[in-house]
Amino acid sequence: MTALDIGTSKICCLIAKAQPSPDWLEGRGDTMQFEVIGFDHTRAEGLKAGMIAHLDSAEACIRSAVDAAERMAGVTVEDVHVSVTCGRLKSETFAASLALGSGTVREDDVRRLLAAGRQYAGRDKRNVLHALPLSYQLDDNGGISEPQGMCGERLAVDLHAVSADEVAMRNVMLCVERCHLGVANLVAAPYASALAVATPDEAKLGLACIDFGAGTTTLSVLADGQFVHADAIAFGGNSVTTDIARTLPAPLDYAERLKTLHGAAFATLSDEREIITYPAVAGQPSLNQITKAQLAGIIRPRIEETLDLLRRRLAASGIAAEVTQHLVLTGGGSQLTGLPELTANMFGRPVRLGRPRSLRGLPAAAASPDFAAVIGLLFNWARGDDRHSGAVEERLLRTGTGYFAKVGEWIRDNF
Repeated sequence: MTALDIGTSKICCLIAKAQPSPDWLEGRGDTMQFEVIGFDHTRAEGLKAGMIAHLDSAEACIRSAVDAAERMAGVTVEDVHVSVTCGRLKSETFAASLALGSGTVREDDVRRLLAAGRQYAGRDKRNVLHALPLSYQLDDNGGISEPQGMCGERLAVDLHAVSADEVAMRNVMLCVERCHLGVANLVAAPYASALAVATPDEAKLGLACIDFGAGTTTLSVLADGQFVHADAIAFGGNSVTTDIARTLPAPLDYAERLKTLHGAAFATLSDEREIITYPAVAGQPSLNQITKAQLAGIIRPRIEETLDLLRRRLAASGIAAEVTQHLVLTGGGSQLTGLPELTANMFGRPVRLGRPRSLRGLPAAAASPDFAAVIGLLFNWARGDDRHSGAVEERLLRTGTGYFAKVGEWIRDNF
């Protein structure tokens, strides 16, 4: 199985072998074990807030990451599971129902019900990434997790759907297919990140995962072991870097270095006395100085703005806010000093820094929050959430550049 994370600052490819977990692990919710056999990541170019901004540059970066992972694994990749943050991710919950002609629930009934829900979620030129059943109801009996084979006259389901702008998804798929790769699945990056860092108990009791990326910050909520909410905003670590570069002023690469090495969400007393020297932009004095406390003063407003926006949007989600017991921070930006404490103060809930679950063969450099999304793609595949859906085949056909589309063109031209 091959996972591809297309982010604003980096593109990461991970190739892993899977095998069923032993019985004692299945009891903890781990149905599959993974061994990483290929891994690489490269700096992303041609992307903005996770969206394809320059097709050729993005394609070259994807090719580079996949080729290096293939050489390490000694295999040739045919298709990839892709995580996405672009396309104005939208999360909604609704109900669908149908009458049971046979008096019992058949697999085809479940498939038709979920297909109808997916079709509804895909209105207004939206591409449905997930249409996941939260619970089923047979007549007046609710709370059913697997209705197949049960008796009843009417089957209903509560669905959680996550969708994105169709044009943004088409461009992502086009870019991947130009690398001679098939798109096996598109996965909302916030969901993948949550699967990588959440423990089974956290997912059961209620967890909100905030992934601080370079171009976007995403939010996902798990409750009762299920994915119930997702959101994304176009603020990320790059916004903080830009604030530093404009305020000082300083070159962007040095602003990023200042943020990474000396940045913090709030200042301490000792930070008033710690002096940092940095080069200025052209036309300014060659060296400038700033205290660590002043740097924190530049960073904090943007972090507070991001967290406040997420807090208000989570509160507006209704049930997702009610079931959230605590928060987990992940992503490259989550390692900012003092961020967990500031988040806990603003949300009024316990907060911890989340690292992805360890995998056999995973390089030490990839065991950090930066790589939560790509590792979470493995766990999403193991869950088989979209097994009742025919969405994968539809996605490959929509771009008009995949293998099946080319076969269709050949048939039209020759018959």
